[in-house]
Amino acid sequence: MSRPVAAIGPNPGQRRLAIILPSLLCNYDCPYCRIKSKTRQPGERPLTAWRDALIGIGAPLVHIAGGEPTVLKGFADFVMGYPASLRLTTNLWRPPEQWPAGLWSRFEYVTLSFHPDHADFEGFAARAAALAGLFRRRPSLRPRIACTIVADPRWIDALPDWIARLRALGLEARGQFLNRPAGDAAPTYTADDLARLRAAGVSMSSDIAGQEAHAANGPKTCDAGMAYCHIDPLGNARRCSRDRLWLGNLFDGSFDWLDGARRCDTACTEACDRTFARFTPLEDAEAVA
Repeated sequence: MSRPVAAIGPNPGQRRLAIILPSLLCNYDCPYCRIKSKTRQPGERPLTAWRDALIGIGAPLVHIAGGEPTVLKGFADFVMGYPASLRLTTNLWRPPEQWPAGLWSRFEYVTLSFHPDHADFEGFAARAAALAGLFRRRPSLRPRIACTIVADPRWIDALPDWIARLRALGLEARGQFLNRPAGDAAPTYTADDLARLRAAGVSMSSDIAGQEAHAANGPKTCDAGMAYCHIDPLGNARRCSRDRLWLGNLFDGSFDWLDGARRCDTACTEACDRTFARFTPLEDAEAVA
């Protein structure tokens, strides 16, 4: 049992979700990751400013990502003081029991990312199990916990065993396709890599690889930006992780949600976009402004 997870969308009874990247700072340096910052970048604001600005737009459900958000100064204070539910993506570098009591129960959903270049599997699995174990006596306060492993070609053959062992601990676990930066349609996997990954039979966070989504992409209408958006370290909001349609800036008062679906020509290669955005292919692109 775990806490209920809010439905995201523009319909009544659903929640708005802002995925925020308050910094690109990370304590890991994974070769497949686009985020390499080892210092705070000019213009990045403290988490107190993020809290106040998010409250100013109605305190939506917030998913904290990065970088590695748990290395940021004031992370625990932000979590404990934000007045709405939270989600988190973390590499779980710090044992979960070392955080203040009650911190993990503030989250409705936590994604734990295993990165073999920087963490050994046994240590990661032990910390993930320890996080779940914190809620043994009060399971209704436990966030939904999902473990993800980027399907780097170097460890495709190891994925089935890692995922099976995490599931044996009572945890959700899945692979995640490796993707290029936004707008780069170059193949990430060779045909042999993809065949090996498919033959492994592991669950993935998206149904097709990003390079396949690029190949199949066509114009569509999409409701991303109405109830779901990404906000970068400078506060610039985009309707999703891939599309560049600007929604304004969180910190200067110009941010606003879209009031309807818009045309999009960008391939949905990220699992989060394919989960939260709802789109309809356009048969006649010229007929849509």
